[in-house]
Amino acid sequence: MTHNDLAPSGNPLDDARHYLQSTGVAGWLTRDYRYTNPVFEAALGRRVQQLTRPVWLWIPADAEPRLLAHEVDTGRFPAGSPAVSAYGSREQMVAGLKDLLDGAASVAMEYSPMYELPRVGRVDAGTIELVRSLGPEVVSSGDVIQYATERWTPDQLQSHFFAVEALDRIVQQTFEYVGENIRWALTEHDIAEHIRGKFDRAGLEFDDGPVVAFNEHSSDPHYDPQPGEAAVIRREGWLLLDLWARKKPSPDAPGELNISADITWTAKLGEPPTPQQQEVFDVVTSARDAAFELLETRVLEGDNPQGWELDRAARSVIENAGYGDYFVHRLGHSLGHEAHSNGVNLDDWETHDTRTVINGLGVTIEPGIYLPGFGVRSELDVYLGEDGPEITGERQSKIVQIETR
Repeated sequence: MTHNDLAPSGNPLDDARHYLQSTGVAGWLTRDYRYTNPVFEAALGRRVQQLTRPVWLWIPADAEPRLLAHEVDTGRFPAGSPAVSAYGSREQMVAGLKDLLDGAASVAMEYSPMYELPRVGRVDAGTIELVRSLGPEVVSSGDVIQYATERWTPDQLQSHFFAVEALDRIVQQTFEYVGENIRWALTEHDIAEHIRGKFDRAGLEFDDGPVVAFNEHSSDPHYDPQPGEAAVIRREGWLLLDLWARKKPSPDAPGELNISADITWTAKLGEPPTPQQQEVFDVVTSARDAAFELLETRVLEGDNPQGWELDRAARSVIENAGYGDYFVHRLGHSLGHEAHSNGVNLDDWETHDTRTVINGLGVTIEPGIYLPGFGVRSELDVYLGEDGPEITGERQSKIVQIETR
């Protein structure tokens, strides 16, 4: 399988089969029970309401996909779904599963050896034991997941551009709003509410957030300002904004899977940045740019890197500058319909992600240094297109200065 392979077809089942045919793996078996495995729905390519019993989707490399569902649920699958076989008792389920696999030597499942990749490891040990008892070797489905379900279609790419352009406007407008209204003693939560209102007016939806973090709160990578606890934004200080959202689905396409954007910018209120603030900002942006440059070089050479390699490139810059102990999260994450999606993460810290950053994916690059008094993160979104990696929004190159006099 080359990294410049066929563009996503828009049908995850077809794309999964295409990928499997190049791997020697007999097929992909994904299982869900009461919506605990979102990968099942992504692979099926549609939402199925009110499934109450375990349901299995078998995607063989060399035959048509099939479903195995309890007889009380078989009528819930919409037209166009794979053929459904029914079971009633547990014995019938096991027999039906054996019939699905039909002597397959190897089966990909949402399994990560030693739980190395939590985003992949969705299936419990008992399910793995059951499948192994039927004969197949179980391997990880991590690579087929991202090839079949995480690459962006042209329409999804355009939805991402819509979102990232809106976020770029909103973050700048928010910095201006803070400066213009500083006398009103607005809190971090007030600013977060202001941003959420701008999301709605811009045609964006969001699951949570944003992060609005003043001074020492910016040292918490996932700070969430709460009413009654949020700090007041003062005339002098450090402000970090982390915004993520996606385009609202069209009224005539409520199931539309638009792609999120996710950005982080920092600003100084009042006096210019201190020498330490400027130094940390420069180290963070240098680490960010080093990771992007490695990605660009490797992709253009036809040797796409693995996720951990990009984390290591950025982390080395920060470590060499003496701030390694303060870079306390991975470099970046897969970007999809959810801001944190199921493709490769840029990670050699929380995990060691050996999945390849393949063409058609989106990722974030967001190194950070979190000191006791303030934190700096610079986050941008990258799409791997036909011509190589592309930074889809604006790249922060200097600290935003907010006048408060």
